[in-house]
Amino acid sequence: MTVRALLDSATLALPDTNEFSFKPYKVRFTTDYIVRPTVGYSRDNFGRGIFGGTAIAMSDILGNHSVVIAGSINGRISEAQFLGLYVNQTHRLNWASGFSQDPLYFYGGSDWTTVPNSQGTADSLRVYTSRIRRFVIRDGFTESSYPFSRFNRIEVGLHAVNISEATLALQTLFKADTTHAFVDERLISSGGPSATFVQPSIAHVHDNTLFGYVGPFAGSRSRVSIAPAIGTWQFTAGLVDYRRYLFFRPVTLAFRGMMFGRFGRDADRFPVFVGNTELLRGYTAGSFRNNECIANPGTSSQTGCAELDQLIGSKIAVANAELRFPLTRSLVLGFLPVGFPPIEGAIFFDAGMAWDDASTVKWRRSATDSPVLVRVPLRSWGGSIRANVFGLMIVRFDYTKPLDRPLKHSYWTVSLGPTF
Repeated sequence: MTVRALLDSATLALPDTNEFSFKPYKVRFTTDYIVRPTVGYSRDNFGRGIFGGTAIAMSDILGNHSVVIAGSINGRISEAQFLGLYVNQTHRLNWASGFSQDPLYFYGGSDWTTVPNSQGTADSLRVYTSRIRRFVIRDGFTESSYPFSRFNRIEVGLHAVNISEATLALQTLFKADTTHAFVDERLISSGGPSATFVQPSIAHVHDNTLFGYVGPFAGSRSRVSIAPAIGTWQFTAGLVDYRRYLFFRPVTLAFRGMMFGRFGRDADRFPVFVGNTELLRGYTAGSFRNNECIANPGTSSQTGCAELDQLIGSKIAVANAELRFPLTRSLVLGFLPVGFPPIEGAIFFDAGMAWDDASTVKWRRSATDSPVLVRVPLRSWGGSIRANVFGLMIVRFDYTKPLDRPLKHSYWTVSLGPTF
């Protein structure tokens, strides 16, 4: 009996299941996709000439077991990015385990110095040094998720983290005479302290939202989590995040309240910036100008600008409200057979603040209070246009007017990703 025979005649009965042969299921991985590998070489005097990367994802035919392996290199193997991940979804308790390595780079300042010529001549050298702080984070982890219902679940995880620090100093040498001729260029790497800690975590998640083209439009979701770190660094990270969406056809009222913080001896080692377009709009770091840095930042400043320092802390709190409405329900180009999904508009109001253990939180700041030491809520409002570009990405255009900056000028920002 063939499939063609069954399709050609409706009078034929279904095959007898007693004739089927049963065998134990064996997990066999097949490739789901492979990211196109890239390999390159660039002439470099500092050991950073080779670059490239790829990724591969595999799973079994039922999708119960998945494996992801990804890696990329940009010069040194010690700075390579790597991810190895195994996911098991066979039972109601889903779990994943893996290992990752990620390098992070931060600008460490620059300066001019005068040094003697190492060749023994009487001429000295002028040295311009730029420093980069490099952190390599290695993380072995296990995460699990157990659903109580379709809308509620609990998540438990365990991370073993090692963070190594180094300072990369790029030195450019010039003659100290009137010619300022170039002499040499060299890279000096110096090791720094490393830290190792274990971080268990537990979280409760509720989510019954309905999503539209650019974000949720009905329902609610929340997440409450706690994650203490035990080891070289000691702190406890906590998160409370609640979001509510009230749908009044065709508009939606969206609200979010969120508080995240790290508490404990080493909480201030990990500052968080609240002025990005996902949290508090109107206070992005690149929008601040030198003439807005009015207050004296003091010796404890992290950026050299007190008005920017007030957006950095080990703890943040934000509140957002949006009125979302459709700008276009359907858009079809007459000269091309191309249809665009609906475009959404929104009017929003944001409030948020950041603080740390050394700062004081107040509702209002007096004229004599330092923005670095006294933190108050910052506000902004504006309008937004969001569009889903052919299902590939969500683009958001926000026009924001900050209310608590020295210069309260409105400006545009462009962001990618769904709305909160």
